[in-house]
Amino acid sequence: MGPGTTEREREVMEATLRLIGRSGLKAVTHRAVAAEVGMSLGAITHRFGTRDLLVEAALNFALMREVARLRALALKLQSDALDLESWIDALVGWYAKELDAEAEIHIACYEAFLAAARDDRYRPIVAEWQQTWQRSAELALAAAGSRTPRLHAEIFVSVLVGTVLGQLAAPRRKFKPEMRAALSELVRGLTGRL
Repeated sequence: MGPGTTEREREVMEATLRLIGRSGLKAVTHRAVAAEVGMSLGAITHRFGTRDLLVEAALNFALMREVARLRALALKLQSDALDLESWIDALVGWYAKELDAEAEIHIACYEAFLAAARDDRYRPIVAEWQQTWQRSAELALAAAGSRTPRLHAEIFVSVLVGTVLGQLAAPRRKFKPEMRAALSELVRGLTGRL
């Protein structure tokens, strides 16, 4: 599901991701997706012949969407003078909004990580997601004065991913200010500034 994804296919992917987010991979059946999206069972089975194809397409769709967003962020970092506080604010604001509006889809992204641990088919897209995040964070941290931006980016991404997972698992009301404070403190510790 790439740039040529139709609106209807996008709806099917998002419905599948909502099911995964609510109840895990085992919840995905052609019938459940058809009911979730409001399509006929035949339309779903015609496009996605097996449940595995449907799950794989949905997880790839979720991660590719994230990769596209991260690439846009990396391009912005390359083209703009980096303001680290603004970058952290943008990240925190984006995640706070996303987790409020589309938590199930983000839970499905974490399911993709678990699926990759069990099945080689999912590893390339998860690796691409990780590499994209790594490059974006490396650019920001290098511009912030990190002497070891690759290592610092790994630490930053790990903290960010863990913080988001924690919010999905046990939502906190003060997530946005707490995440901003934590990421700011982390960057300060890594780079000595902010």
